[in-house]
Amino acid sequence: MQTLRDIRRRIRSVESTRQIARAMEMVSAARLKRAQARLLSARPYAESMEGVVRKVCSAGEGVSHPFVSKRDVEAVAVCVIASDRGLCGAFNANVIRQAEEFAAQQGDVHVRFVPVGKKAAQHFGRREKGLKPCFPELGPFAEPAITKALTAELTRLYLEGEVQEVWMDFTHFISSGSRRVVLERLLPVELEGGEGTSEDYGYIYEPSADMLLGTLLPRYVEMKVFVRIAESCASEHSARMVAMSFATKNADDMIFDLTLLRNRARQSAITKEIADIVGTAEVLR
Repeated sequence: MQTLRDIRRRIRSVESTRQIARAMEMVSAARLKRAQARLLSARPYAESMEGVVRKVCSAGEGVSHPFVSKRDVEAVAVCVIASDRGLCGAFNANVIRQAEEFAAQQGDVHVRFVPVGKKAAQHFGRREKGLKPCFPELGPFAEPAITKALTAELTRLYLEGEVQEVWMDFTHFISSGSRRVVLERLLPVELEGGEGTSEDYGYIYEPSADMLLGTLLPRYVEMKVFVRIAESCASEHSARMVAMSFATKNADDMIFDLTLLRNRARQSAITKEIADIVGTAEVLR
């Protein structure tokens, strides 16, 4: 049976853990607000750029660009976007599980993982030594420098023929309490425009639509990568905030139970002392 001293020591330990969890919850909430603002400001631009690229693609006849040309698939690259830190529930485990399930379904097609974030780099690094390209430091927010470096590596793998498809495995941010893992193809780009033509949209292209696509497509791919990283960062802070909120609540419940146990132990000790005093007094009569 636990002594009163042991119970008090456990209460102090749980209180210390609760303070840490509560502090992490507040930090995650502040970072979520910033990450969400960055994501919401990037989404409209990305959607507008996609619409423009689709319209330009529909205006071009027989568009030819490496980013839209389909090839026989012998190898694919999967960019797995996780986090640098843990304590965010099943956030990292869900993303990694989705990537491994996708790899298991490819059959003879070779799957090459491109981990982004320390947790993904550690997981896939244990399976393949010297994994390259690898981005073990993502940071708390989507940064243009990381986006440019990651996009350059993914497009290099695709253009040099090392892989014939590039996929993005990330967590789509829905709200502060809702998110889901998504696996989508980045390259080759699917740009089936609508049935309209350039005249329907009222656009006049100068230079030609093909030349415009040569400039727009690399920027479109880079913007898409940036939005996916922003989605993942916002989802990470949301998951950590929720996880630390549950940890704080569980700590409160544990402190409440331990306080009751301490009071019972104290009452039992006092009752025992009274009984000893009464017994001693009876003996001395």
